[in-house]
Amino acid sequence: SPKPNQSSAPEMTVALQARAHIGAILQFVAPQLPLKSALPRAAAFIGINARRARALWNKEARAVLADEIHALEAARARIAERIITREMHQHANTMELYAARLANADADGNRTEVDRLRAMAKRARDFADFAGEA
Repeated sequence: SPKPNQSSAPEMTVALQARAHIGAILQFVAPQLPLKSALPRAAAFIGINARRARALWNKEARAVLADEIHALEAARARIAERIITREMHQHANTMELYAARLANADADGNRTEVDRLRAMAKRARDFADFAGEA
C-alpha cells in the first residue's frame, strides 16, 4: 500500500512544469501564430532568450534554473492579472449598461438602483486600475 505522504500520481518534474508554463504563455501572447513565430514572442514576454524557450519547450534543456522557473511563474502571474483586470472592466461596463437601461426606463423610480450600480461600477474600475498600478 502507498505511504500516507505519497500521492498516487507522479509528481510533475520541473522540466514539465516549465513546458506547461510556456504552453500557457503561448496561448496568451500568440494564440493564432505558428509555434516557430510564437516562441520568440513568449520568450520576450517571459524575459528569457528565444533559444532557451525553444529548448525548454522541446524538453531539450539539461536543467531548468530557479531563475527561469521564477520568470515563468512571474509571467503567468502577469497574465492572470491582465485577465482579471479586463474582466473587472467588462463587469463594470455591464453594470453601467444596466444602470443606463434602468435610468432610461424610469429615472426617478430607479434612482437608488441606478446610483448603486454606477457606484459599484466605479469601485470595480478604481480597484482594477489600482491593482494595475501595483
